[in-house]
Amino acid sequence: MTLSESPLNPFRWIEDLAHVWRDTRLIVLTAQIAAIYAAILIPFKVGIPLIPGFAELRPANAIPVVASLLFGPAAAWGAGIGNIIGDCFGTLGPASAFGFVGNVLLGYVPHLLWGNMGPLSAGQPPRLRSWREGVEYAIVCLAASALCAGTIAWGVELLGLLPMTILAPAIFFNNMVMGLLLGPPLLRFLYPRVERWGLRYADLRETATTIGRSEGVSCRVDPEAAMTAIVPGSPPSDCEHPAFERSDRTHPMVVVDRVTFSYRGARTAALHQVSLTLARGEHVVVMGRAGSGKSTLCLTLNGLIPQFVPGTMSGRVRVGNVAIHEHPVSMNADIVGLMFQDFDTQLVSTNVEMELLHTLEHARPPLPLEDVQHRIREALDLVGLTAFARRDPQSLSGGQRQRLVLASLLVRKPALLVLDQPMTDLDPVTRRQFSTVLADLKKDGVTMLIAEHESEEILHMDRVCVLQDGEVRWDGSPSVLFRRPALVERLGLHPLSITECFRDVDVPELPITVEEAWELAEAYDLVLEPPDAETMSDQARSTPSPESYSGLREATPILQFESVSFAYEQGPPVIQDLSLAIPEGEFIALLGQNGSGKSTLAKLMNGLHRPTRGRVVVEGVETRTATLSELASRIGYVFQNPDHQIFAETVWEEVAFGATNLGLGSAETEHRVREALQAVGLDPKASRTLDPFSLTKGERQRVAVASVLAAKPRILIVDEPTTGLDAEETQRMMAMMHRLHRQGHTIIMITHAMRLVTRYATRCLIMHDGHILADGPTRAIFAQPEVLNRASLEIPAPVRFSQRWGLTLLTEEEVRAALKRRSR
Repeated sequence: MTLSESPLNPFRWIEDLAHVWRDTRLIVLTAQIAAIYAAILIPFKVGIPLIPGFAELRPANAIPVVASLLFGPAAAWGAGIGNIIGDCFGTLGPASAFGFVGNVLLGYVPHLLWGNMGPLSAGQPPRLRSWREGVEYAIVCLAASALCAGTIAWGVELLGLLPMTILAPAIFFNNMVMGLLLGPPLLRFLYPRVERWGLRYADLRETATTIGRSEGVSCRVDPEAAMTAIVPGSPPSDCEHPAFERSDRTHPMVVVDRVTFSYRGARTAALHQVSLTLARGEHVVVMGRAGSGKSTLCLTLNGLIPQFVPGTMSGRVRVGNVAIHEHPVSMNADIVGLMFQDFDTQLVSTNVEMELLHTLEHARPPLPLEDVQHRIREALDLVGLTAFARRDPQSLSGGQRQRLVLASLLVRKPALLVLDQPMTDLDPVTRRQFSTVLADLKKDGVTMLIAEHESEEILHMDRVCVLQDGEVRWDGSPSVLFRRPALVERLGLHPLSITECFRDVDVPELPITVEEAWELAEAYDLVLEPPDAETMSDQARSTPSPESYSGLREATPILQFESVSFAYEQGPPVIQDLSLAIPEGEFIALLGQNGSGKSTLAKLMNGLHRPTRGRVVVEGVETRTATLSELASRIGYVFQNPDHQIFAETVWEEVAFGATNLGLGSAETEHRVREALQAVGLDPKASRTLDPFSLTKGERQRVAVASVLAAKPRILIVDEPTTGLDAEETQRMMAMMHRLHRQGHTIIMITHAMRLVTRYATRCLIMHDGHILADGPTRAIFAQPEVLNRASLEIPAPVRFSQRWGLTLLTEEEVRAALKRRSR
């Protein structure tokens, strides 16, 4: 390390303190540290109006020391600002200026000293796993406390408030006691998590100054030079500039050239020598198994990788004439619009119109007010949200929020749109609307790359690129690929349902649409004859016959709604006068458009919502009077996003949490955890040390199910269990739910995936405007296309194909069994 690089060099630490305000991530960390520090300080400052730090023993004083060893100068600023905020609640005065400086030192000195004290340093990160690290921690805590105390006491004496000899020992004692008592356990708890998430100051500083490790990618960016490179003499927020016009005519719009990327600590590369080109206006879909590199590729296209995501990258990405990784992400946003899979994280405002205005505030140079208003109106009109301009985004449905995020990208008029699984949360109607918006953008010449799992959604795309183990394994026409179902399966994708129906038929070319299947059947004299009774017995789904179904309906229900209505505060009724009885042992699909009341109905079932009128009874217990813990042992709820309910350090602790809260003994809890983990196909032994957030989404979904099963509920509600899962994860998830159903659990599944409904559900409930539009056995419901159309639900390909012959066949297997050559 050279002198200029040494943390003890005053020029280096001044530069580090200044650097915080040039890095958005460090600014956010500073704000969070300040907020936490102030929140803990405030109760101890109220009522002590004169001398800061005196006659107080404040547990908050351990935070600057711990945060300093994790976040460096961000902790210094956070401690100083947090102390000023705290002073506003009792001790604000001239001495607060010295309190600010003293707390900056308390939050910065540990960072400067750790590892730089020669023989006194342990030579290890501050994990506090050895006695030498403990000694080093005590020394840096002592030094920081002394400097903080001396600075504040000197300033207070300078103001004539209190002698330094009295105040300095009091502040020093306070800092040392809290730092030594609370700091070590807090640091031992936080350090491995901060390290794993790449949030240490060293990690953030590294990604801010080192964009690439090879191929000569620039490490530092001159903003003015970058702006000139992007759009010479023109506003960067308008992509119709001369540079783009030239590239449109003679070069591809997007060039990904031999890109390799490895996440920090990963053993294998997420992307390996990936090359891909997109022409202007071309729409390309990227598919592949979970972990194949789809999302990683998306993040490279606007520079988030490697500028914000720690790792090693080589290769180049160009959009038009712009080398993406040579310019800040904020500037790349003018030409590349990126929608995350978890699109809700991109919403920041409390008003739809303001959400788009916030995006345009960062345009360089600033746009005239008339242009801003025109762009907002144009974008909202394009995505069909004009009527919601004044609404809070969180009051919109999932599909509407997704379209709002798309609008926030479109207002900057990007040349390239990158959408990571944009169809996952949409019902069939909203999906069609979304597809129409994308088609309109194609007419306007917008280039698009979409990462997607669902095969049925991408047949209209220009090309499909399939990734496997971070490498491109297929690049070509979707119609060519999906006529080869064996290849589709090898690549880890869902074969098309209609193609699967003809897989055993000797025809020159398999169909990929229902219309093609009808034409093929006519050309080859194929008809559907009613399958035999064994094929129609629905053993895979255990669907009851209409006769036995009526008997089930008359049995004592395990879950019952009696004239239930529900309305959110100051809103119209979402559920209206609904009555419903669910016998034990059914597998129910709860269907309907976004906003039809499905999730509200499910939350009424498990007590998360209490009815405004009427009664909900679960196993004889009324939800209005039962506690949530009582209901948790009867009915479990698995959220659509498993990350909304997972919080523990290890998989074992996560699964054990519910059983422990029920007051069970350790032996019974351990038995239940093992049983639940085995039920979902997870290794109990490995789960004791396995971090749930290191797992794939499909595995996290199974952890969430196991955590519910450990409470042994007889009823299991699962909200969109296959959202974001690839073909193999979907199969595993549904096989697990089918197994639980066969073991006696009553399953209630909320889903938009009709192919899963026809394969697994025994009964369907269709919601429409807060009412039950239809309720019956799965085959009987799908035999009524007019009901499905009224509810805006899609009819699966096997069902639609078979209904031409007056049959309602639910699965590909049923169609194959019934498909015969016409007798002559």
